[in-house]
Amino acid sequence: MKRTFIGIMLVFLLCMSVVAGAQSAEEWLDKAGDAIAAGDFEEAKEYCTKAIEAEPDSAWAYYHRGRVNDSLGMLNEAVLDYTKAIELDPGFALHSFRGWDLYLLGEYERALEDLNVSIEMDPYELSFLDTRANIYREMGRYDEALADIERAIEIYPDRAVVYFTRGLIYRDIGDGERALADFTKACDMGDEEACAALEESGE
Repeated sequence: MKRTFIGIMLVFLLCMSVVAGAQSAEEWLDKAGDAIAAGDFEEAKEYCTKAIEAEPDSAWAYYHRGRVNDSLGMLNEAVLDYTKAIELDPGFALHSFRGWDLYLLGEYERALEDLNVSIEMDPYELSFLDTRANIYREMGRYDEALADIERAIEIYPDRAVVYFTRGLIYRDIGDGERALADFTKACDMGDEEACAALEESGE
């Protein structure tokens, strides 16, 4: 009987030590943050996965792994992580992140759905309006692209990116004069992509 009691106590203490040594999702994410700061995204991803294992219902953990996957160029995996985070917490504003990745992957219809949700949540966010304008541009829906970017220009007239995006739209519809004017303005404001577009045009 005494041996049985001692055996039970040993098992109990062992279990308690395991629990005490277990790390929370927050602790794993802190480690992931340190790894990101050190530039080790592969290690950061491992820590994020540990966080998910520690707390499978954590939208925050999936979001962080999605961000790390973005940094690693693993866009499809990032989309899956953002999707899971949105499922776990529909109010977690991640549609813009997923929409941007879908845009880069060429999945314009799905990307547009996400950006529509994002703009409904925040109608004044520049990155949302600019991204949706570019999605419309890629889809050949130029009137809608111009409407979005003109609205962005009204709200953010001092941001170079809006003139660069409008320049791309004008270039795509064959209005070279307006495209060059916008590229020049954006380049003068410090937009390197606009400067590169000017060089390609020979200006």
